[in-house]
Amino acid sequence: MISVVIPAYNAGGFIKRTIDSVLAQTYRDYEVIVVDDGSTDNTADVVKSCAGKVRYIYQENAGDGPARNTGIRAAKGDWIAFLDHDDEWLPQKLELQMKLLDRNPDLRWCGANYYKSCFSRRVAVGNVEALRKALGDRDYFDNFFVAIHKKGCGLITATMIVHTEVFEQVGGFDSCWLRWADLDMWWRIAYRLPKIGYLPQPLAIVHLDVQGAVSTNLRIASKRGDQTWKLLRRHIQMSKEQGSFQEFRPLAEKFLRDSLLTTLYHGYGADSKTTVKEFSEFFPSYWHLATYLLTIFPTFTAAVLHIIAYVGHLLGLEPEVSRRWIRPKRVRRKEMQVWRHTRSDAADRP
Repeated sequence: MISVVIPAYNAGGFIKRTIDSVLAQTYRDYEVIVVDDGSTDNTADVVKSCAGKVRYIYQENAGDGPARNTGIRAAKGDWIAFLDHDDEWLPQKLELQMKLLDRNPDLRWCGANYYKSCFSRRVAVGNVEALRKALGDRDYFDNFFVAIHKKGCGLITATMIVHTEVFEQVGGFDSCWLRWADLDMWWRIAYRLPKIGYLPQPLAIVHLDVQGAVSTNLRIASKRGDQTWKLLRRHIQMSKEQGSFQEFRPLAEKFLRDSLLTTLYHGYGADSKTTVKEFSEFFPSYWHLATYLLTIFPTFTAAVLHIIAYVGHLLGLEPEVSRRWIRPKRVRRKEMQVWRHTRSDAADRP
């Protein structure tokens, strides 16, 4: 049996679509566990109105990582499948993944390609034909990190299925992260189990236009570099200890460079300088020089980058679906204080 774990926070406006996409699966041996992470809207009423295999669990607000841990502890299945409260699955998602796992009994986890959707636009994250070619006649990639960096393998929490014994080995989701609890988990698993099953056809839809106000504002707050530095410090050390640094390094380089471009785009000059200085071994000399020049007047740099991005958006040149142009809603200060309080309590946990 598969236990489907859905953490939810103030998701009353869209979680029924998420649950319905699970109930519509062609694979029928599953249970659905919705962990309400202290919602203040009608999330509980909506979830409880879904009859059948849906179990509702309430907990005080602690974040999506701890909510997933609550779901894992309550799970009765041999496998755990994860789905966020604002995303959905295509009908054959579980069936195709379980067939793959049945064909490869040594695999302990499996992912799949997915769509990003924003209003009327929907684009597959990974190139389906290129991924099929990279896989050849196999159902898996030999190394998670190589698959992400070199094969264009799109992976996200909404497509992951993991055997319960894996969490006994690596532990649960860490509660200290603003955004990266899922990445931290997948990287930790990959050190122990580098081989991962993968389906190149998109099997999930990640909706970028339905995020709640709190998650939207937290996403914007996380654009600063401190969370990235913390994540990379941890995993550079862990990958070296696990003998996986050479495989991890190219992914770390890409992650750091993307983070640098993000901080420049948002005008965080000090964060940009710190990223290049602290992780200097991952940046060639010309990146150091470019960062120095672009952070002399960080506000001007950010304005220019915004103009370039917006022109590309108007001309339809953006290769990916993005939530960049969705105006974030204002969030009540009280809600942000509650969330930040739970994070500050957990910030120093290992």
